[in-house]
Amino acid sequence: MDTTPNGWTVVDADTGVLSYTYKFPGGTANSLAARMPDGRMFVMSPPMGVDEGVFDDLLQFGEVGAVATNNGFHHLGLPAWEKRFPDARFYASPKAAIRIAKKNKDVGALEPLSDLIPLLGDDIGLRDADGTKCGESWVWARTGGGYAWYTSDILANMPGLPKAFFVRQAFKLTGSAPGYRIFKLAMFAMVKDRKGVLRQFAQDVEKAPPSIVIPGHGELITRASVAQETRDLLQSAIG
Repeated sequence: MDTTPNGWTVVDADTGVLSYTYKFPGGTANSLAARMPDGRMFVMSPPMGVDEGVFDDLLQFGEVGAVATNNGFHHLGLPAWEKRFPDARFYASPKAAIRIAKKNKDVGALEPLSDLIPLLGDDIGLRDADGTKCGESWVWARTGGGYAWYTSDILANMPGLPKAFFVRQAFKLTGSAPGYRIFKLAMFAMVKDRKGVLRQFAQDVEKAPPSIVIPGHGELITRASVAQETRDLLQSAIG
């Protein structure tokens, strides 16, 4: 996969599917961008702390038309994207929007994800999961080689444990890292019905098996076995 001058990973140039890794206080997170049927770009989990070149790189693939946060925690980039793209529409799960309104006074009004889904067409899927505390949503986008999945905070692929002792212990005790895992620590904070949410995820994986996984946190996974690995992780957790 190619990389743009300012850091976007080009998953599929023809369909306009890209990912971007950005820093936030405490770690790194990933974003997904995909081209909608009207030619404009949809961005999930907008990166924070980026310079103008990151926006410019994305605009080579299409004007930004829709930006969404995947849950009530991935909101730190929203103010900069609202300022840079005043004509775009901004979305969140209603439960996520409640938390964001309390935690980030710089974020404007957010439309519900249910209003976004019809704009995404047949090649981009989005699930606003039931059974959450502050919203949780994931996305899959068709590419020439299959489906690229943004797994939000359900699945992570962190190469190692965090360095800070207490955070490290929390990751270790919950089995949330290292490697491709159910992100149990995040789910504890965000999900009420853990098995119910994982069942919804598993249903979507069967409809659109991943050929590449872009986790909310951690390294991208491109190996050919990723679809079966994902099924196995989910089945083991659901029981």
